[in-house]
Amino acid sequence: MSSTVAITETVRKASPSDLDRLADTLAAAFFADPVMSWCYPDTDRRAAILSPCFRILVEATLPHGGVDTVADEVAGAIWVPPDAELDEERLAADLGEASEEYAERLFTLLGLLDEHHPHEPHEYLFVLGTRPDWQSRGIGSALLRSVLPECDRTGMPAYLEASSERNRNLYQRHGFDLTEVITLPDGPPLWCMWRAPEVS
Repeated sequence: MSSTVAITETVRKASPSDLDRLADTLAAAFFADPVMSWCYPDTDRRAAILSPCFRILVEATLPHGGVDTVADEVAGAIWVPPDAELDEERLAADLGEASEEYAERLFTLLGLLDEHHPHEPHEYLFVLGTRPDWQSRGIGSALLRSVLPECDRTGMPAYLEASSERNRNLYQRHGFDLTEVITLPDGPPLWCMWRAPEVS
């Protein structure tokens, strides 16, 4: 059995002991991402800021059971269930503090995401990322398959914002449809995508 097969078969719920490794993984996954590059344009500062920001995100969402990872924490997904009650003001404030001189750019991004976010109950895929040296091995698809069949079973839609064309294409293969495009000021697009539950 290849190491990739072993990893894709071991999608599991993250625990507090995964926090640091998973934050580092997501930081590596999104280092070259167009939206993160817009938000934190200086590469040295981006390298310093991303891991603390993802640590804040993972720590805030872990109690709601929506954080998935795989063996060796080489990939992770942050889902926000429809009944989760996140302290969004506190989360934004903590992320702004971690973003330091780029807080205004972060708040612009978060404001646009909030403005376009659907109100209908849904599973929200906040983040999905794989370490660069593990990409294109099916791990992202495995993370999606750990949640989407349950969405189909319960009749729950899912929603996300894709931040690159590559990610957009991955999500389209898993049944997500483009609903609108958000364009950051003098920056890249984000593709808003909605997945209606499949009826068998």
